[in-house]
Amino acid sequence: MSRILALAAAACALLAVPAVVGPFQITLFSQAFVWGILGLGVWLLLRISNLASFGHAAFFGVGAYVGGLAVVRWDVDNVFAALGAGVAAGCVVALPIALVAARLHGISFLLITLAYAEMLRALAGRWDVLGGTDGLVGVTRPDAAPLPLELAEPTTFYYFAFAVLVCVLLVLFAIVKSPVGGALVGIRESEERMAALGYNAVAYRLFAFLVSAGVAATAGVLNAYLNRFVDPGDVSALVSAKALLIVVIGGAPILGPPVAAIALTQLEELLSSNSERWLGLLGAIYVLVALVAPGPGRLGALWARVRLSLAGRGRRRTRTAEGGT
Repeated sequence: MSRILALAAAACALLAVPAVVGPFQITLFSQAFVWGILGLGVWLLLRISNLASFGHAAFFGVGAYVGGLAVVRWDVDNVFAALGAGVAAGCVVALPIALVAARLHGISFLLITLAYAEMLRALAGRWDVLGGTDGLVGVTRPDAAPLPLELAEPTTFYYFAFAVLVCVLLVLFAIVKSPVGGALVGIRESEERMAALGYNAVAYRLFAFLVSAGVAATAGVLNAYLNRFVDPGDVSALVSAKALLIVVIGGAPILGPPVAAIALTQLEELLSSNSERWLGLLGAIYVLVALVAPGPGRLGALWARVRLSLAGRGRRRTRTAEGGT
């Protein structure tokens, strides 16, 4: 009950943000929602399937370019049609690499997703249809029919991005709580045991990869309309790194990525407004987080060993005391 009340309070606080901040902060929060959606795409693979992707910028960028082309070249004036096209394109582009990556684990999975994203980034920079290195300019926010919304207004777009974030959360929550989600967790814990029970691990990971790519493409479409511009930087490794970092900071809960995205976006703005060396400070914070966060970080592993050691000593002392009595 307390968790539900906390979620309701957080939702009410976010709904009230446009009433208490200016246009710049509204746009900043909208950007955080976009990063949160992208983080959720990576979260599905990392936290549910134990697959660390370093190439989700590929699907984020595909969604951004399709969303931009929809209004600039294809005369699509409906945001839902553009979102649908972006998600479909993201899944289609993800399918070839997913067929290979679903059979890989660990560093091999990470490297092949990175290589695929870098290949698409190079293609985007050389393809004149996409604007080349200059990017795609003149992107406008389409109509939201049948909803009576004017997305050109920052406040309206804020609420629209927030609604999309909530929808993505609900879809992923439903998947995780479904039998498919249970199978993915089982495969993560013991692929051999699940295979013995008749589950096709590759097929389940392929499904998770495509859903993850679709979520990343959704974030890309929103990012194109938020910034009204798309360039090869949207397909860069920095985008993938930030998404992965958001998931690491957010932790295992499904609400972790949105919360971490909001915190990091605000932190970046705070540092950039108060220091000329904000990139260095931000990088140092990122490195520290990577080291102390649970997982492969050395300090994190060291702390885990210390805790195990202390726990072992505590058990030995308890046994000694019991033996003495």
